[in-house]
Amino acid sequence: MRATVYKGLNDVQVENVPDPVITDPKDVIVKITSGAICGSDLHIYRGHFQLNEGDTIGHEFVGRIEEVGSDVKGFKKGDKVIGPFWSSCGDCHYCGIELYTSCMNGGCFGFGDLLGGLGGCQAEYIRVPNAEGTLVKTPESLSDDSMDEKTLLLGDNVCTGYHGALNGEIKPGDTVVVLGDGAVGLFATYGATLFDPAQVITVGHHDYRLDIATKYGANRVINSKNEDAADIIKNMTDGLGANVVIECVGNTDSLQSSLEMIRPRGTVSITGLFWEPFPLNMTDFFLRNLNLRGGVAPSRAYIPTLIKHVEDGSLDPTLVLTHRLPLEETPRGYELMDQRIDNAIKVLVKP
Repeated sequence: MRATVYKGLNDVQVENVPDPVITDPKDVIVKITSGAICGSDLHIYRGHFQLNEGDTIGHEFVGRIEEVGSDVKGFKKGDKVIGPFWSSCGDCHYCGIELYTSCMNGGCFGFGDLLGGLGGCQAEYIRVPNAEGTLVKTPESLSDDSMDEKTLLLGDNVCTGYHGALNGEIKPGDTVVVLGDGAVGLFATYGATLFDPAQVITVGHHDYRLDIATKYGANRVINSKNEDAADIIKNMTDGLGANVVIECVGNTDSLQSSLEMIRPRGTVSITGLFWEPFPLNMTDFFLRNLNLRGGVAPSRAYIPTLIKHVEDGSLDPTLVLTHRLPLEETPRGYELMDQRIDNAIKVLVKP
């Protein structure tokens, strides 16, 4: 099959690789109908996380069941499925409490030996272990391949943004700041609106992205290239600061800005994937009674709820899909997102 493989720093290529095969009775093989490039994939591309040369990459996909392992009863060939980015067994302690990304038998697709050794989905096919504990069947109303753009991002970005809002423990009347205007930040904006805050303020660097934040429910957007976001937020809250900041970038500057925007007893919820250490001032953290929460989103737990928002039209995930490329042009997709060429936010890849 054709698949996108890691070759080194700033280098991915589409090559012929062996077709995936069922190795366990609980496996299925999924024929990919649509995949996407994630901001987390850029960490691999930029060398923050190093894979083995030749590893297949990608972790956002929808597709149809092509082959079914002998122990799989809940799926049949031809079923349309959404692939959460993390595989989960469905049986361990953590799956029992719906913390699927802490599954004792799972791993992240497309991150090589770093996160479980699973193949990636920027490809024609993918092997999904523990299929019944991992995949989510697409509802009939969205099961046609022409609806892929509506469902594709539920496997990661939509749920990750919602996870950031949920971890913030937003209360009615709160002021919520979303820091970051990538796909996750935009979906965190939407997620925050579901908890009845007084206002949601999205902070980013790009007007064209902040326009989407407004469509997803932001009451105020701030382009921090042109304005001092911390000062504006303090002025908007009578000097108190935000009740909740959802950090959606994943770097030192962004987290430091979050701590400057939050009020005492507030919560900073981290959804950005960090690859560098952060020098937390514990004295300040302690004296201000701050709360710091973070972690990887258990998407499988959220998809059944959030897909209803897509079905009824409350959420249109396609607003962040700026480019659509055939699989063979995946390397170009990485360049578009890495360098933000042509106002790229999110690239869909079609095998």
